[in-house]
Amino acid sequence: MAYTLVKFNRTRFFLTRFLLSAALLFVILQTSFYVSETSNFEERRASILAALERAETIIQSELSAFATDLHILSHDDRLLDFALGNEDMYQPTLRGFMSFTEHKSSIAQLRIISGEGKEIIRVNRENGLAHEVPQEKLQKKSGRYYFTEALKLKTGQIYFSPIDLNVENGQIETPWRPVLRLATPLRADGNGKRSVLIMNINAERLLNNVIHTQAATASPIQLANRDGYWLLGAPEPELWGFMFGRETRLGTENPLLWSWITQHGDGEFDQDGVHYVFRTILRGSFAPSLTEHIAPSSGNIALVAFSELPSPTIAGSWNVASALLTAVLMAALAVICFGWARAAEARHLAMQGEEAAQAEMIRRERLASLGSLVAGIAHELNTPIGSAVLVGSTLSSRFQEFLEMIKSGKILRSDLEVFERDLGSGMTILLRNLERAADLIGHFKQMAMDQTSERRRKFELSDCVQDVLASISPQIRGKKIVIVRKIDPGLTLVSFPGALAQVLINLITNAQMHAFGDDQSGQITITGKAVGSDEIELVVADNGHGIPEDLRQQVFERFFTTKLASGGNGLGLSIVRNIVESVLGGTVSASNAQGGGATLTIRFPRVSPNGATDYAQEKVDAQPQQAA
Repeated sequence: MAYTLVKFNRTRFFLTRFLLSAALLFVILQTSFYVSETSNFEERRASILAALERAETIIQSELSAFATDLHILSHDDRLLDFALGNEDMYQPTLRGFMSFTEHKSSIAQLRIISGEGKEIIRVNRENGLAHEVPQEKLQKKSGRYYFTEALKLKTGQIYFSPIDLNVENGQIETPWRPVLRLATPLRADGNGKRSVLIMNINAERLLNNVIHTQAATASPIQLANRDGYWLLGAPEPELWGFMFGRETRLGTENPLLWSWITQHGDGEFDQDGVHYVFRTILRGSFAPSLTEHIAPSSGNIALVAFSELPSPTIAGSWNVASALLTAVLMAALAVICFGWARAAEARHLAMQGEEAAQAEMIRRERLASLGSLVAGIAHELNTPIGSAVLVGSTLSSRFQEFLEMIKSGKILRSDLEVFERDLGSGMTILLRNLERAADLIGHFKQMAMDQTSERRRKFELSDCVQDVLASISPQIRGKKIVIVRKIDPGLTLVSFPGALAQVLINLITNAQMHAFGDDQSGQITITGKAVGSDEIELVVADNGHGIPEDLRQQVFERFFTTKLASGGNGLGLSIVRNIVESVLGGTVSASNAQGGGATLTIRFPRVSPNGATDYAQEKVDAQPQQAA
C-alpha cells in the first residue's frame, strides 16, 4: 500500500493542541475562581448582615432595660421627697443611688439636677465602684442640652441624648469616655420648678456590641451617628468630629453613600467596586412597655452601622495561589501536549523507511502505546483538571509535590492516577460546599424576611426550625455540641415565624452558655409535636448540668443570671417568656430531665390569638410614624 505523506510539523501540532486545551482550561479556571470569589463574598456579606442584626437586638434590649430602670427610680418616694427639698431624704436617696450603681455595671453616673440647673446629688462609678461626689464638687449644668431638653418634657417622660463624649468642667474628658444620657423631669415643687433625674450610661460597651457580635470576617464594621459623624471604625483624627468642631463625617467623605443611607435606612449599596452593607439602629420604638413614656426625640440616638467589602470581579478572583495553580496546570498541560506531538510525529515517521522495519515497529508500538495513553489522559483530564481548580486551596501541597516530580523527570503513571483521584474527590467536596452555601443563603434570606416582618403568616414548623439551625451554624461550628432535630412532619402554623425563631435562638444560646462547661461535649434536642388539634408543643432539652432546684423558679426573671461575670445579662429567658406569652399566645416552663439536663417546654396555639395579631399590626401601623 502506497502512502502520500506530507511533512509533519511537530511545532504546529503542539501549538494547536496546546492553545486549544489551554484556552478551555483557562475558561474553567476563571469560572471556578470567580465562583469561589462570589461564594466568599456572599459568606462575608451574610456574616455582616447577621452581625448587624444581632447588635441591634442587643442594644435595643439594653436601652429598654435602662429606660425601665430610670422609670422605676423616678417613682421612688424618698427620691421625690428629696428632689422637692426634704434634706432628711438625702442619705436614703444616696444609699439607693449607690446600691443601684453598684449593681448596674453600665451606669457611669446617677444624679439629680435642680430646677436652677445645679447638681444636688451625684454618684459616680469609677474603677468598678460607686462613690458619692462631695457637695463642693457638684457642678452647674443649666446650659447642658440634655438638661434643657428634659425640662421640655412632661413629667414622667424619658429623654434619650445622642451619644457623645463626657464633658467635665467644660472640658472633654480624656481618655475619651462615650456617654449616653437618660433624663426624666420629676414633679414640680410649690414654685412650679422641676428637678431632673439623669442616668449616664457608659456607651463604650454599648457601641462595642456592634463590633463584638460580628462573626469572623475581614470586613470591620464602622459606626456613625445620625449626622454621619464617625464613632467607631475610622482613624482616630476622624472620630467624634462634632465634639471638636471638625467636619470629619461620612456625608463629607462619601456624600453619595450617605445620601443612600439616609434615604433607605437599611440595605446595601455598590460604588466604584465596593459593596456597602448598612443598617440604621435605634430608629424606632425599642421599649414597647414604656412607649407612652419615651420622648418623641428618642430618634436622635439613631446609629448607622456599616461595613464595606470588595465587590466580586474577574480580576479580583486572581491571587498568588490561583496564579500558582494555573501555572502548574498549564505546565502539566504543556508536557501532555508535547508528548502527544512527539507520539504523532513518531507514528508519522514510522510509516517511512522499510530498512529498519523491526526496530521501527517496536518503536512505533511503544510510541503508539504512549500516544494512546497520552490521548486517554488528555481526554480524561478535561474533567479532573477543571475540578482540581475548585479545590486548589486544599490541594496546594499535592500540586507542589507534583511540580517537584515534573522537575525531577521521575514522574510515573501511578503518580498521575493518584493525582487524578485526588482531583475527583476534591470536586465532590467543593460541590457539596457550594450547595451548602446556597442552602445557607436561602435560610438567611428567609430568616431576614421573618425578622423584619411582624405580620402573621402560614408556615411549616420544621422549616422554621431548619432556618434557625442554619443561621446559627457559624456560632456552634468548632464546638463539641450536637443539635438534634425531631420535628413531626405536617405541623402547619399560622403565627409569627420571626418571633418563634428568636425564641429558639435564645433557648439554644442559653443551653450553650449554661448547660455545658468549657470544651465539654453535649447534645441539644429540639422536639416539636402537636398537642390535640389546636396546640403545638416545642421542647428544647439538653444533657448538661441542669437547673439547680432553688433557681428553677427564677430563670425567667429579668436580669437573673448565673453568668454575670462571663457576659450574661439575664435577659435571654425573660425575652423568651415575653415573646411566648405576648406574641405567640402560649406558655413556657423549665424543668430538669430525670436523666440529667434541663428541659424548656413551650406550648402555643397553631393559630396565634387575636391579641398577638393586634400587637403585630400596631407595630406595622406605627412604622411610618416612626420613620417620619
